[in-house]
Amino acid sequence: MSPAQQAMSAPGRVCARCARIKQRCDGDQPCSRCKRLGHVCQPRSPTEKESVGASLPAMALRRPRASRSRGGCLSCKTRKKKCDENRPRCSDCRRLNLPCQWSNPNISATVDSPSSSSPDSHATASPPSDPIHVSDGDPLALSSITPEDDEEFIATLFPHPLPKQNAVLLPLERSPISINPYLRGEEDRSLFNHYIHVVARALSRSHDPDRNPFLVTLLPLAAASDAVTSVILSLSGCHWRRVYPSIWGCALKRQGQALAQVNTLLGRSDRQCIFEACATVLLLCLTELFDGTSKVWKWHLKAASAILKSPAFQNLASTDEWTFCISLFHYLDAMSTISRCKAPLLHNSDSMAELTTSLRRNSVPELERSQSTDAIYGISPALFDFLGMVNLLANHRSKRVDELSEIGFRTAASHLENRIDEWRTDHDQMTELGAETERATTAFEWAIRLRLHQVVEGYDPLHPFVERSITTILDSVQQIPYASRVEGCLLFPLVIAGSSSISMERRMMVKERLMVMENTLGFGHIQYARQLLETVWNGASCATDLNWAAVRYSKFPGVVFV
Repeated sequence: MSPAQQAMSAPGRVCARCARIKQRCDGDQPCSRCKRLGHVCQPRSPTEKESVGASLPAMALRRPRASRSRGGCLSCKTRKKKCDENRPRCSDCRRLNLPCQWSNPNISATVDSPSSSSPDSHATASPPSDPIHVSDGDPLALSSITPEDDEEFIATLFPHPLPKQNAVLLPLERSPISINPYLRGEEDRSLFNHYIHVVARALSRSHDPDRNPFLVTLLPLAAASDAVTSVILSLSGCHWRRVYPSIWGCALKRQGQALAQVNTLLGRSDRQCIFEACATVLLLCLTELFDGTSKVWKWHLKAASAILKSPAFQNLASTDEWTFCISLFHYLDAMSTISRCKAPLLHNSDSMAELTTSLRRNSVPELERSQSTDAIYGISPALFDFLGMVNLLANHRSKRVDELSEIGFRTAASHLENRIDEWRTDHDQMTELGAETERATTAFEWAIRLRLHQVVEGYDPLHPFVERSITTILDSVQQIPYASRVEGCLLFPLVIAGSSSISMERRMMVKERLMVMENTLGFGHIQYARQLLETVWNGASCATDLNWAAVRYSKFPGVVFV
């Protein structure tokens, strides 16, 4: 017998695990087999009894492959869900904001496993940490979307806390989900919880969590309004649809309910119903915009415009509710002009005379006076006025039929450019904003300037002004970290810079940032914006054929860069 065989056959050199499963052992510490498989390798004494009872200490070091527990909370048992048995409140009940009750709170959870062959095995045991693989359509997918500590996971994407009034540890009966009587089932509660912790944070562009109107304004309203609750659940389902497709059925049902309830609200004249109707219509519009393929948002936007112009809504002026509705409408109205190529709906006319008048916003709150950044805009609200003016000018391109009309067109464009220059001068004299906000402002400003250039001069990417604009936009975007609060302001600058880029390096830079935004923001329309750019790049017959607006109009009519 060779020395190696003698070593492996020696009782003292064979590890306990290899002896128990009757496998050859090289006698090293740890042995090669245990080292390869990641097991705990313990030496086996020659006098050790070959019995199951003697091997229990080694078996205890091995995590059971499968286990069954009867110590879960009553809520998980009722819903037939696996409970992690964290006391006093398990992770699933904490995530869904459900009451977590235990059949016997004085004893620890009892785990029955195949290895439980002695009284000592009935001790307190931790839940198995083996991953549970489920499909997107499986109800268990809801539990696997976020880690065990979902608040820690959400903080990695959105590091800013909830508003102070929501961050206070309230009793369960006073939590936002518990006080809302319009949540009719588990899926409703899951959608509402997803809205509070993820969607509302993704929508807000303010670094101050106490200024997030999607929480501080809408949550109290939802607690008193079935329509607002329904549209919030619809918006949450639209956001969650890509990761958790089976939830969309519930969200779509609540969206239909919200549509039906708006008509009832509009038939009433009291102040609260008018605000509920306006907020519901605006959130319905936002839901359709985030879908990326729907064109129904146009009708919702027109309906919201009619409500805002009604005498009944004017009675809400200067209230927080009025500020929220008018600001959100102004933002959506301005951004949608890129797709409509028409004047903003709040304007009295679509004449070019609008371009030669002052750009005061008579119906939009003047947020510049506080020298702060609004949670809805993220950047200076004045830029959205300029964007609306640029697209109003685009609506008059077809009217350049002679030399006189061409002179008038270029004069209006020059006047608008001067207005942007004046704004930049005033903006530079303001109190210094945060670095991320300033970079997003610069990127958006130059995206407007580039769009104005395209409206007047065309889509030639070799023009010196185009190169200057792209460089400024991409340099600013690159300095903004992923998952920044102002990341939602970057979609329009990225699309217009990417569509005019002819180098592969810049195109990949834009594509990579859009793919990151698909995950950090999570809304579906970002994916279609990226596909729009890929279509422009792949379909251009030559380097100068990069008319992204024509591609958007013909192949992506539902895409709006909100």
